[in-house]
Amino acid sequence: SNGDSAEGMGIALYEDKIKYLHSQTEALEIQLAYRTEATVNASTECKSMREKMNEATQQFKDERQTALDITKDMTRQYKGMQEDLLNKINHREGVIQNLKDELESSNKSFCIQLKNKDIIIKNKDNEIALLQKKMEDLSADFGVMLSEALNKMKERIEVHSSGFDVDQVVPIQRRMEEFKLNSETSSLL
Repeated sequence: SNGDSAEGMGIALYEDKIKYLHSQTEALEIQLAYRTEATVNASTECKSMREKMNEATQQFKDERQTALDITKDMTRQYKGMQEDLLNKINHREGVIQNLKDELESSNKSFCIQLKNKDIIIKNKDNEIALLQKKMEDLSADFGVMLSEALNKMKERIEVHSSGFDVDQVVPIQRRMEEFKLNSETSSLL
């Protein structure tokens, strides 16, 4: 009976072990299911994070490309504007140089014309002076001729004065002397 009880104990122990192992297996299965679910969740989350990271990386690449494109465009525009500005500056410098050249040429031409005019004026002044001298000489010659003619007329009148009135000769002589004075005065003016 001791053997039976030992055998019974062995069976009971064995059944307990089976129950224990069974409960252990169930616990491990539950744990495994929980961990599998956690792994699936972690995997899903990892996949979601990877997709978000890929999207963020692509967005970063796109934004960087956009920034590069904008920078290239702005650089191109800046270089174009700089070139345009340099062309305008060069053009305006050319215009300024042309105007300076034209001004210098005009000044030279003006100086030449001024000298020519001065020469012409000097020549005309000399010509006028010569003509005035000639007029004075002619006037003086005419005055001498007139005086001589008057004297000769006076002599003739005196010679032939027998039938002539002297009072009539004096006004003619006075008129001729006045003419002489007038011609001398005009030559002085």
